[in-house]
Amino acid sequence: MIRIYDFEKEEEKIIKKIFSTVCKIHGIRKSSVSVDISMVDKEQIHQLNLDTRNVDKPTDVLSYPAFEKIIFPFCKKNYIDMLSPEDKTLYIGEIIICREIMAEQAEEYGHSETREIAFLTTHGLLHLLGYDHIEEDMRKVMRAKEDEVLEKARFFRE
Repeated sequence: MIRIYDFEKEEEKIIKKIFSTVCKIHGIRKSSVSVDISMVDKEQIHQLNLDTRNVDKPTDVLSYPAFEKIIFPFCKKNYIDMLSPEDKTLYIGEIIICREIMAEQAEEYGHSETREIAFLTTHGLLHLLGYDHIEEDMRKVMRAKEDEVLEKARFFRE
């Protein structure tokens, strides 16, 4: 389940398609996990980046995983006791996207805002699942997985 805040209807469709694709690739039932995703402005993401990462500048996307390093479906810990009693889903985290930076990057990279929202959503979801890009070998794995998701969801570079 994905809860989406402050996006336009067409953007919500993109996010839902990416969420479905990420879940399918990782063998996750969409109904078994929940994620919050919000759109904010440059000032808000700058403050969040400063407050939570001690980085004094705005960024395109922030991910706040609920768990440290769980890559589905290979988790070894039993998370059943952490499921929401209301809907039996596992909350895996929150993603925040900056609208202005998303638009700037789409223009800079020469593709649509649709493609950029798809990429940033993919990137954020993969972080929630434990992927990272700090070290070169990890970056290659994450980039390959981003490409796989975007290709399967049919969000190509234009």
